[in-house]
Amino acid sequence: MARDDWASRRPRWLQAAQRWFGRMIGVIAPIHARLALATNGRIPAGLGPRPGIILETIGRKSGMTRRVVLTYLPDGARIIVIASNYGRPGHPAWYENLVAQPAVQVIRSGRSHPYVARVAAGTERLGYLRRTDDATYGVYAAYARKTEREIPVVVLEPHGAR
Repeated sequence: MARDDWASRRPRWLQAAQRWFGRMIGVIAPIHARLALATNGRIPAGLGPRPGIILETIGRKSGMTRRVVLTYLPDGARIIVIASNYGRPGHPAWYENLVAQPAVQVIRSGRSHPYVARVAAGTERLGYLRRTDDATYGVYAAYARKTEREIPVVVLEPHGAR
């Protein structure tokens, strides 16, 4: 699959910031995620100015509950998450799980709420990618340049919102 064209090259200063952010996030995010999971979200799942959630899915193979900490883009009552997998070749497991079973739980501030996941497509997908990328100083564009796959955008809507 061809790379996304929305991820155009960035200025050198922004590329340097992306490299620095990528290195820091690789060290900080796993520690922070463990703390958020251990406290059931009472230690906020967000990183700095980026809000975060604990996403609870059902494992597509095991049928067991799986949890992951993700940053997100708020969009009214909806939550937008990007399945970038840090630009690695395959989709993250949480994404595969919610495609198989779109009913998920979102934990924020220690409280769990039901949501239904759907994968955004077309102009909706591109719009969310651009908004999220602007909020993260181009980090998702950097991930898109590293992989040949199309990076999915997932819209989580509160259960019963449709």
